[in-house]
Amino acid sequence: ISPVFSISIIGFMESIAIAKQLAVKHQYELDSSQELLGLGMANLIGAMFSSYPVTGSFSRTAVNNDTGAKSGISALVTAVLVGAVLLFLTPVFSKMPTATLGSIVISGVLGLIDLEEGRFLFKVHKLDFVVWLFSFIWSM
Repeated sequence: ISPVFSISIIGFMESIAIAKQLAVKHQYELDSSQELLGLGMANLIGAMFSSYPVTGSFSRTAVNNDTGAKSGISALVTAVLVGAVLLFLTPVFSKMPTATLGSIVISGVLGLIDLEEGRFLFKVHKLDFVVWLFSFIWSM
């Protein structure tokens, strides 16, 4: 399998996993074809400018969800704030321990962990629970 195909599949699976989690949490319908089309178009346009592959972000999605963001404007606000922090506060973060920075990311992702799903899978189908547990531990 070529690296391009692998990156595309992993990126799509990551994005759809985030979208499914939030669709269940907020009770709306998800169209995976639209997700695939959106990621494909973003990557096609990004390829014209030598960009990195586009995928969803667990931590950014969790932060946007926890803060109540409703539109794409939150991404623009985040970009401006991250740019300002990188320009003016880099010396502060360079002295911060890596464990502290890791705890910031972990606190953002904790809202996406669904332990109830693990309990449900354990009751219903043990093999699915083992797969869920393996991927949970491996991604942590």
